[in-house]
Amino acid sequence: MKEQYDQIQEKVKEIKLQNINYWLDDCFLSLQWWFILTLFILTWVAFIRLTKNAGNKPKLFFLGLVWIIVAANLDGMGYELGLWGYPCQLIPLLPKAYVFDYALIPVTYMLQYQYFPKGKAFFYSTLMISGGASFIAEPFFRWLHIYTIYKWEVWWSFIIYFILAYLIRWVVEYVFRSRKIGEVWENQGQ
Repeated sequence: MKEQYDQIQEKVKEIKLQNINYWLDDCFLSLQWWFILTLFILTWVAFIRLTKNAGNKPKLFFLGLVWIIVAANLDGMGYELGLWGYPCQLIPLLPKAYVFDYALIPVTYMLQYQYFPKGKAFFYSTLMISGGASFIAEPFFRWLHIYTIYKWEVWWSFIIYFILAYLIRWVVEYVFRSRKIGEVWENQGQ
């Protein structure tokens, strides 16, 4: 059993080395790479500017952290299962879309929570974000050769974004309703 595992690991190392060489030859410092880096930085700059005076920063940061954890794990699973891939990435060692998992997705939903935290406004903004991410952003990033689909449908993304927006919002509200945790985090934010 260990021998078979060792053989698999050797193949994984070989593929990782091929991926790093591909990244160095075809991605690093390309227009797509600079676009990814710029978008990553500008996303966080926009968030900082738009939430400069926000009174609920602990909630926003917790929401963002939960989104990062969920997005990065789902993204990693989809990548490993061969559902999608990233021809151009910020770094090649962990084949993930850092710009999506650690910037665009969490920042978008933190801004949504800041400006449309509940009710009909949250519902309609969730529809718009889910639709925009699935039917506009994903095709745009495919066109830029930053994202590619192998065994995936964009409407599945729409459903997942929509459900996760409500689920993660519920988790954040639940955590902050707890007096002990909520008071500690709220007091640290002041």
